[in-house]
Amino acid sequence: MNVLFICPTVACYIGGTETVVSQLARRMKDKVRLTVLSGDPGTGAKVLIDADGYTLRTIPFAGRDSRYNQLLSRLLMTSRFKIESRSFFRSLAKSDIDLASFDYILTFYEADAFLLEKQYPALRNRFRHFLPGVSMRRFFRRVPAKDVWFFGYRAAPRAKRKWGVDVESLPLGVDEPFFPDVAPAYPASRRMVFIGRLDKSKHVDWLADFFAGSGLAARGYQLDIVGDGPLHAELQQKHGGTAGIVLHGRKRQDEVIGLLREAFLLLHPTDLESFGLTILEGMAAGVPVVTHRLDSIEVWAHGHPRYASHLDAASWMQEIVKFEDRAYWEATSAENLAFAKGFTWDRIADQVYALTTRR
Repeated sequence: MNVLFICPTVACYIGGTETVVSQLARRMKDKVRLTVLSGDPGTGAKVLIDADGYTLRTIPFAGRDSRYNQLLSRLLMTSRFKIESRSFFRSLAKSDIDLASFDYILTFYEADAFLLEKQYPALRNRFRHFLPGVSMRRFFRRVPAKDVWFFGYRAAPRAKRKWGVDVESLPLGVDEPFFPDVAPAYPASRRMVFIGRLDKSKHVDWLADFFAGSGLAARGYQLDIVGDGPLHAELQQKHGGTAGIVLHGRKRQDEVIGLLREAFLLLHPTDLESFGLTILEGMAAGVPVVTHRLDSIEVWAHGHPRYASHLDAASWMQEIVKFEDRAYWEATSAENLAFAKGFTWDRIADQVYALTTRR
């Protein structure tokens, strides 16, 4: 069976959706003849996905962080994500890639799903859409709800309320290397880690400002910020020399795991999560997590993360210093690790394979 994954960003970004595609590809490559189709932003950045055992193809596109994309988004007054997808599909139409040669075609972003359905209607019965959510008003007029599944628990209630459609929700999984061979020991250092896309929805700029003004550096704390995105230059300019803050940029999975192995806490002050994969990965590593109380996180993670009040410096400080109590840190770490073992990518990949082929 010949299967195509369409994800324009998987070869050049680190984020929740890109992690999903990478993990599914690793597990489905032994079940199907798999091709992953991604965009090449033309910046010379290294490919971030391990394509061992399947085919990776890239085509040029105006990535969301490119200057050209940002200029177009201002001129056309539309989102950078839509411009990215439109650019990608224009390149696809000019390429020698024959979509009709694939038995199933999977997408992972709503704009990609919409454009695929719009531009290739003759192949509609081959399309499957595994999405973090939907925000486009006319999406379900073009895309049949029966061919859509949501990763995470935030999007389905909204789709039901706004459009009257029922969409099944799927959990996410955690990769086995995140699990330590032995239970983590109380860290020798107080290194706190943020991992994710550097954008406004994650409030990494607020987090850096909070750390800089908190006095935590003087108490021996360090904040490692891992990821890339539109706020990278701003953070570098403002906090590149701030005591205790280290800006790592993009990291491979093994490098991220290495940082988590030494982490005291994972900090995740997000406003927008369809699931919260970074939180699950942190818990799998046995790292206590501090985040915001969002329905899409609490529905599966329950009370395992510690929830600070939204962008409340005093509340975040209170939750952080609690973990200076060694017994509290060790109990939370052990509970997180045991809970995370109930989520595996093998199980999620089996579900995706069954849903893709069940017609």
